[in-house]
Amino acid sequence: MNLPDNLPDDLRLAIRETRALVRYRYPWWLRAVVLPGVAGITLGRRIYLAEGAELARSLRHELVHVRQIARTGFFSFYWKWIAEYVSNRRKGMSSDEAYRRISFEEEAFAEENI
Repeated sequence: MNLPDNLPDDLRLAIRETRALVRYRYPWWLRAVVLPGVAGITLGRRIYLAEGAELARSLRHELVHVRQIARTGFFSFYWKWIAEYVSNRRKGMSSDEAYRRISFEEEAFAEENI
């Protein structure tokens, strides 16, 4: 992906440090499962951003997930993410609230506007 010239230096550095691979648009095989309105998704070091996503904000969020995956391990991250989501839904939370209350997501949302 060609990053825009006005991308903040801290994001360029974070992309380089995490060795993240940033792509605009979801690949065909991912489009079928990503819900409408999702700005980005991280799979390992690969960050896929939706067309029209707020670039800096979305990158800050997804780069947190790249670091979390590096810290916890690929399978462990996704297992814990799904387990927390399911647990939150069982507690009666809406889908959106259950997602936002996942510990990994709380950390990522906190970084969005720094």
